[in-house]
Amino acid sequence: MVRLYLQIFYRYCFSTRAGSIVRSMARISWVGTLIGVAALILISSIMNGFNRSIRTKLLAVEPHVVISNVDPVLARAELSQLNEPSSARRFGSHFTEFVSQDVILRSLDGHFSGAVAKALPESEIYDFLNRAMHLKYRNGKGPDIPRESVILDAHEAIIGSDLARDLNLFEGDEVMVIPPETLLLPAGEAPKYERMRVKSIVNTELPEVDNKLMLYRLGSGTEVAHLRFQSTAQEERGFEMRLSKPTDADDVKVYLAMHLGPVAKIETWGDRNHALFFALKLEKIAMLSFLSLGVLIASFSLITVLTLLLSQKRREIGLLMALGLSEQRTKRLFLALGMVLSGFGLFSGVTIGLLTSIWLERHPLEILPDIYYDSALPSEINYVFVGAVAVGCLVVAGLSAYGPVRRYLRFSPSENLRPYVAD
Repeated sequence: MVRLYLQIFYRYCFSTRAGSIVRSMARISWVGTLIGVAALILISSIMNGFNRSIRTKLLAVEPHVVISNVDPVLARAELSQLNEPSSARRFGSHFTEFVSQDVILRSLDGHFSGAVAKALPESEIYDFLNRAMHLKYRNGKGPDIPRESVILDAHEAIIGSDLARDLNLFEGDEVMVIPPETLLLPAGEAPKYERMRVKSIVNTELPEVDNKLMLYRLGSGTEVAHLRFQSTAQEERGFEMRLSKPTDADDVKVYLAMHLGPVAKIETWGDRNHALFFALKLEKIAMLSFLSLGVLIASFSLITVLTLLLSQKRREIGLLMALGLSEQRTKRLFLALGMVLSGFGLFSGVTIGLLTSIWLERHPLEILPDIYYDSALPSEINYVFVGAVAVGCLVVAGLSAYGPVRRYLRFSPSENLRPYVAD
């Protein structure tokens, strides 16, 4: 039976006796389904790869949980409880204190730019720079930076690469750090400022970080009291946490909210980057929706192919039914013809899309400019999505084939043979 279906499929759709119109429409339907399905799978895999790349970079440089507006003594006690063996909710975590505030930077050449000045312990700055350095390697592993490069004096800072480019700064240059509220001072009153020397310039390949990052050393309260841009209205003090499993951030947030009270402000890495991930999700939905419409249109072209085929082969259908082929088997025969035509394009498209995606996943192409999050063309295959595309195409093909078959096979064999008898 399968052999019969394949023979009829070839003779009715691609042989010279099928007619140039039917043959051309069948090829267009096959090629359209192939291109649409391959593009849908390939674009979906590339967008998944970009999302994975962005997520990996954010998790490397962003804290997984940020706690602020909380009593430091209570916060240290509760954060320490998270790693104790006796704790019912033990998380692999590490926390550190931070001080952050918005500032205005002015270079000696007169260039201005806004930044976020963040104070961290020296060991945390070293870990941060190492993670940023490892992002440049495809496998995420690379040589550690020298320890002496992060030994900061009280008036030394590390800034992001984009911020340094905007201010035309190089290592060793000085920059003035000005609190924003000093802009509201009366005319003639000199604003408070602090001179900081650029110790190093870091590139995390994340524009949101590189164009506003300024790191300086967090010491004891008496040690940093002389920094005149501190203790302002924008200052935020709290704790940062890094987890062994970033997916536990929401559970940690719930745990801390129960023990630190409603006054504490707790944000996960997902909360802090909600707008970015929401925009990426909308972009993916919009892109895949338009590509799905292309596949849907190609699948509906099957209606045209079967309508032309059945109208031209009406007498042959009558002969088959007159020779003993039942109406149900005749319907199954032509439904199978439509499914084979659609499945041929579907199988080819899935094969091409998967092979291309697998190749890109193993050998990313370095073809993108530096303005993107990743200069390579990454790929990550979602096999559940591929299966859903295949099933969806087959369902649409079946529905598209059922209409013309049901219409032309409602006639009796004598009615189908009437034009032949008249000839």
